[in-house]
Amino acid sequence: MAETAYKTKAASWKKELIKSMAENIKGANTVAVLNMKDLPSRQLQVIKEKIDPKVNILMSRKTLMSRALESSGRDKAAELIQHFKGMPAIITSELDAFSLWALLKSNMSPSAAKGGQEAPFNIIVPAGMTNFAPGPILGELGDVGIKAGINAGKIEIKADSEVAKEGDIISAQLAALLERLDIKPMKIGLNLVAALEDGTIFMRSELDVDSDELIAQIKSLHIDALKLAVGTGLINKETAEIMLRNAEMDAMKLAYSQGILTDKVKDLVLSKADAEASALKDKVGALPVEDQKEDKVEETESKEAAETAESETPQEEESSSDNQSDKE
Repeated sequence: MAETAYKTKAASWKKELIKSMAENIKGANTVAVLNMKDLPSRQLQVIKEKIDPKVNILMSRKTLMSRALESSGRDKAAELIQHFKGMPAIITSELDAFSLWALLKSNMSPSAAKGGQEAPFNIIVPAGMTNFAPGPILGELGDVGIKAGINAGKIEIKADSEVAKEGDIISAQLAALLERLDIKPMKIGLNLVAALEDGTIFMRSELDVDSDELIAQIKSLHIDALKLAVGTGLINKETAEIMLRNAEMDAMKLAYSQGILTDKVKDLVLSKADAEASALKDKVGALPVEDQKEDKVEETESKEAAETAESETPQEEESSSDNQSDKE
């Protein structure tokens, strides 16, 4: 009887836990699967204190968490079960999936790798100079896939080298080399594996984006789209003002080039005419002295000829009159 009562009590406790977790999973904006392996309990407590208001961590047996996901009634929640790995846990939050991962990532701390550990991320050794003198380490670097050579008496890593992919088991040799290179690829914290939001499952690699870079890319794409729309004459609320401004500028350019005195270009047209007149005046004033003398001589001769003609004309007329009188 006592054993039966104990089993009944245990079964009731499990049902209540599953029900509670299922309700939490169904009501959250985002539900995600964590891998808590290699996370010290002390570190877990510190992280929970920092992020507690924004998340809820559900930790229990795999079977109980699986049943909670299946019975939650949430679309695709059961598919998260296949992403259980290491020491799984479930985290729920009102944050979106990207913000949740950004929060968890900001509370991670770097740690040296140990042989036999699973790489939480793709591990890349960056290019650059090292402090190592040429020696056996050059061959050791090559053994783990690091491209290196000798430069100015030191070993130089020639190019960024991927030495492990996410999920690979880190060898003792690689762990030792990473430590000598002062590279700490492990991240101590809440290691998110996959997240579910609005019926879509996101893997961590899809959530691990640089928000500043993403915003810059979106701005660049927006500008490119505007240029394309304006260039093809597509009128909408984004392009209408730009296209009207461009049309006005083209009209002003045309009026200016043809010397049309409209309100918006008359000052420019008059300034242009004034500048052209000044330039012409400068060119005339810059004629050689000899040319100016010749012009003056020609002008004087023309003036004298005109005066002579005027003075001779009356005499000729008078002589003609006298001759006519004599004949009479």
